[in-house]
Amino acid sequence: MSDQYRTVAGIAEARHVVKKSRFFAEATAVRTQSEVKEFLTQVQERNPRASHYCYAYSIGSGNVLREYATDAGEPTHAAGPPILAAVRGFGLSNVICVVVRYYGGTNLGIGGLIRAYGQCARDCLQNATIETCIFYENLYVKVNYPNIGTVVTLCKRLGGKVIDIKYEPDPIVEIQIRQKMLETFQAQLEG
Repeated sequence: MSDQYRTVAGIAEARHVVKKSRFFAEATAVRTQSEVKEFLTQVQERNPRASHYCYAYSIGSGNVLREYATDAGEPTHAAGPPILAAVRGFGLSNVICVVVRYYGGTNLGIGGLIRAYGQCARDCLQNATIETCIFYENLYVKVNYPNIGTVVTLCKRLGGKVIDIKYEPDPIVEIQIRQKMLETFQAQLEG
């Protein structure tokens, strides 16, 4: 299981015009459904006269990956799936990409919409600054006074970080460690 993922840093944007229909894409990192809704609301507020707000997102990783795409009134599978395909194509997670369309008076057909939404989403993600993030676990380790140094040393050796040490009434060391190092940490702590 991987304990890292690639996502968008900040907000990426792109613009695309096809037969007078204007497409504007924005993408950003999200970790929860509420962040998805919040970003979608912000995009809608920035583009109040758009005819469609199509989007796709991917949250989580591995077995707990949740993906969603919506055509938002466009013909079925003409907008959301091409946007999601772009997200997958860049290998991103914990990201939302919204493509806003201002109708230009000419019908593009399903094929034209698929190409336009997909291209705008790909351009947006191509313009993005991509960062690799790591899943960490926060642990509270209750130890005896003589073993505080052992826990701190083990944590640092495995690439973790000591967040806090509380000495009263019993010592508790708060650490942050990569998910993939969790079993190793526990095994070495017990051994």
